[in-house]
Amino acid sequence: MKLLTISLTNFLSTRMPTKDNLPTCNVDNDVIANIRQTIVKFLQRCGLQYTPVMIDQTLHTKCCQEAINRGFPMSDGDYSIRPYMHIGVAMSTIAYGHLTDCTTKMWICLFTAVGICIDDTLNRGQKMDDVYRFNERFSNCQAQGDPVLNAWDVLLREAPRHYSLLVSNLIITSALDFVSGLLLEYETKDMGVSKEAPLYPEYSRLLSGLAHGFGFFVFPSTVPLQEYIQCMPDLMFFLNHTNDILSYYKEEIEGDTTNYLSLVAASRGSTKQDALYEAISKTVQAHHNILKCLEPHPEAYEAYAKCCHGYINFHTALRRYKLKDILSEGSGL
Repeated sequence: MKLLTISLTNFLSTRMPTKDNLPTCNVDNDVIANIRQTIVKFLQRCGLQYTPVMIDQTLHTKCCQEAINRGFPMSDGDYSIRPYMHIGVAMSTIAYGHLTDCTTKMWICLFTAVGICIDDTLNRGQKMDDVYRFNERFSNCQAQGDPVLNAWDVLLREAPRHYSLLVSNLIITSALDFVSGLLLEYETKDMGVSKEAPLYPEYSRLLSGLAHGFGFFVFPSTVPLQEYIQCMPDLMFFLNHTNDILSYYKEEIEGDTTNYLSLVAASRGSTKQDALYEAISKTVQAHHNILKCLEPHPEAYEAYAKCCHGYINFHTALRRYKLKDILSEGSGL
């Protein structure tokens, strides 16, 4: 999912790959080499390792059938979630592969696919009136005016089946903030970036990134909330900005200037490279904060440690991030 934005828009945030997956701008080879080394060093500082993984096509077929059985929009067209199902499968089985509850993992798959589809639809400017009214209709238990939004509504109401009442409340409010965050980005896409508001990019990203919800997905429902809740701010930061860091290479070769790091650089009058270095430093610190916080709780610690490795592999499994370009050139990983 921009999902913090896709943004999800950068994190989950998932734009579909361009045809042939080709870069749209030229970047100096020295700059590309520097980006590669920067990202490799980030992984090393976190003690994370790249392991090649493949998306399970059999499971993909099963998940698609589940979406069809639920009546979610899977036909060809602008409002189908089918193009996003492989991302949902990768998220639920690679990033959250440590979870043992298959029903919850299926729900996470659909949650991811539908969330990213909403983000992508919003960026095409379609069905805007229905998106603006989503939270109102959800609160009033009214039907949504769009099949993808209907699916999102259904999935949010199912959260208590998978998590405690408090955790499901926090996941649902995160999902509602996600919708508001995407609308905020839509309304401010032409807004100038003020150097007097350096925290605004972080605020926007937190709203639209769904990191709060995806942070709670890390821990099985059997783990008491008290064992991990204090690390949640760091975990949200780690999920958001690991995505920013791992998306940076792709965004540079595609000439993307609307991503989180670009906003940070503009708000501080710095370079994107400086913004990247800062994000890496803070993300590494957040990672180690989480490990120290969870150390007294073995089950929570193991869940986070496995998710970290899975989260890296999630990005490498999807061609859109082009990370195999980085990790295949003498990275040592």
